[in-house]
Amino acid sequence: MAQITHDLVLEVLDGCGQSALAEAREHGLARLIAPTELALSCEDLDAVRSLRRVVAVSTGLTVPARRPRELLETSVQQQLAALLEEIRRQRPRQRFHGLRLEAAGSDTPDMRRLASALAELAGLPVASDGDLVVRVRKGAAPVTWQVLLRTTPRPLATRAWRTVNYPGAVNATIAATVLDQLQIGAEDSLLDMTCGSGTFLVEQLHETAPARAVGVDRDPAAIDAAREHQRAARRKGRIDWVLGDVLTAELEGGFTRIVTNPPWGTLHGEHETNEELLAELLSRAAELAAPQARLGVLTHEIARMHRVLETAPSGWRQSGEHRFFQKGHHPRLFLLERG
Repeated sequence: MAQITHDLVLEVLDGCGQSALAEAREHGLARLIAPTELALSCEDLDAVRSLRRVVAVSTGLTVPARRPRELLETSVQQQLAALLEEIRRQRPRQRFHGLRLEAAGSDTPDMRRLASALAELAGLPVASDGDLVVRVRKGAAPVTWQVLLRTTPRPLATRAWRTVNYPGAVNATIAATVLDQLQIGAEDSLLDMTCGSGTFLVEQLHETAPARAVGVDRDPAAIDAAREHQRAARRKGRIDWVLGDVLTAELEGGFTRIVTNPPWGTLHGEHETNEELLAELLSRAAELAAPQARLGVLTHEIARMHRVLETAPSGWRQSGEHRFFQKGHHPRLFLLERG
């Protein structure tokens, strides 16, 4: 049986595109078509479920059409039925529970008819919270429409191992991209100074387990969640979870890679005190760092971080600055190196 080539659309967060592109190219021909979207042609639809820097994957159909009602034509419906069948074939145990249509004018009669037709093809009810997400939009070429079917019930960014809803947890695709920037290898010693529910360290185990990994947080609920997440991830590699304030906890130094996503004003802490906290974290990181160590600080306190780097860098030299955009938030990764 000849292999089918799937033309996929990958949703990414702005700032994760280049990391997602490198990962997607391991599966087929990929290109970045917008800051938040990639195109990927590949043969194995199931394999793309492993993508860790991608929010969601959709299989798509572009149709020459002037208006949405033309998507109801028999030939188009047959092609959409084939896409749905391929999703079923690639993952036979996967189950969807309802179909949700996302489109401009989704309440118009034509769009409602299209949703009903697609739901009938899928054998599902139309539901506002449906997990078979279908996006309909105008195509890039003139006089075309595109229908995109998400290939999984949940976005890929929703990690199965995240069994505890811990507030303020960093987005997993951003965490994976941050770790890419730090370039962590099997010989490295990695410290997360403010580990929260453990996203950075658990994500790293899905790539290369470092020789030593330590996560520190002063919230007992965070450490409990981190331990639970590591168990749920079922990945090889040891992580030492330390309950305490990283500024004062007894820790053996020599870390070659350090990361921190410190509290920020609109969720945790206060803007006024966070500048002092950033300076203290840089100072403490310098105490715990090995020569030539790399430090990644992911923070929303951008102006305050720049001031700290100007006035109290604690021996750190900035080597890069990487911007992310996520639902109205604009965290920035500051990459620092020890001289």
